[in-house]
Amino acid sequence: MGNEDKQEKKIKAGSIILILAIVLETVLTWNEYAWYEMTAPFGTLISFVVLAAVFFCLVPVKEAVRDVWFWLVVASCAVAAANLFVIGSGKGAWLTAADVLLVIYLSDRVKFSKAATWFVCAYTGFYFFYWTFDVKGYFKGYNTNYGGLVLITGFVFAVTGLIAFWNRLREYEKKGAVFLFCFIVFCFIWGYNIVAWYRARCALLALVVFALLSIMPLKVWKNKVFYTILTLSMTLGAIAVSLLYVWLGGFSDSFSIRIFYKDIISGRDAIWTDLWSAFIKSPITGIGSSYRINVDWMGGMFEVHNGLLDILIVHGVIVFAVTVTLFIIRLLKMREKAASNVVARSAMAGAFAILAASFMENFFIVPPFLLCLLALIAIAGSV
Repeated sequence: MGNEDKQEKKIKAGSIILILAIVLETVLTWNEYAWYEMTAPFGTLISFVVLAAVFFCLVPVKEAVRDVWFWLVVASCAVAAANLFVIGSGKGAWLTAADVLLVIYLSDRVKFSKAATWFVCAYTGFYFFYWTFDVKGYFKGYNTNYGGLVLITGFVFAVTGLIAFWNRLREYEKKGAVFLFCFIVFCFIWGYNIVAWYRARCALLALVVFALLSIMPLKVWKNKVFYTILTLSMTLGAIAVSLLYVWLGGFSDSFSIRIFYKDIISGRDAIWTDLWSAFIKSPITGIGSSYRINVDWMGGMFEVHNGLLDILIVHGVIVFAVTVTLFIIRLLKMREKAASNVVARSAMAGAFAILAASFMENFFIVPPFLLCLLALIAIAGSV
């Protein structure tokens, strides 16, 4: 057996491991709240083991040791660990940073076959319909914002799968393609209504971003300026949004805009003001995950409510700088893939939508959403 055949088998094994992990994590967290409570604390550890296995399948050791970006990831993980020891933080937070860095590093290496793409879209997309008909966000233990994140994740996979089917169908059966296109449009209306019912504003933001990017012509996606602005907005924008909220918090008595019956300035401004105040005192090491938030109604619970801000606040500027730089570079490399066809465009639109929702929730940095983000980028890079 030649080296190429061995590598091809390893790539296939890596994609299978990733998909099986997505199935495992979603089954344990998206079906029964009792299962979620038992397994959520181990989610980052499960993801780390899976990502390590995928890494060894996809990245030859000889190649890794010559890769500058690999050593930056290793160094960042080491700095994150050292910082947590220096400040006496909970050490489990290290797994979050390591998982995110591994996903970013692997994002342009994971490849899906057509069968794998169909399966992951059908399986993950199923949860959009499942959580629509079996409402869990209000009556079955789950936080409604969490419910919105499950819904929008399932939605982007469902639509991407439907678009892949429509793309093939229009070559053979034009009437069927027209009907399916109308159903896809209906799904967006359906998606808005269920997200509105859950009152999940972070999911609404993701839905708007996904819809706008989905109707953008492929020619626009090819534009370097547009795609660069989009990438920077969906990454560094997370930090800008938190600072904007801190500033707007000073006008909360006179500033009132409501979405889903709640003011948009309804608590995160206070949380982020407190976190930024603590972070400024130790920007190199970050403040760790053991910090008690000084907001009365939080009861001291630590929750950043922002994916990339969490990396910055908890782990410090060094880890954040490497993470966001590598992430931006990886996303920019996806421009031509995203502009290659409508399926790749939908998958990347879904990835950017998840990043947008992460402005208001940790979302993409926690399981199983982190692996789902990797799967979307893999779909875009494989079709």
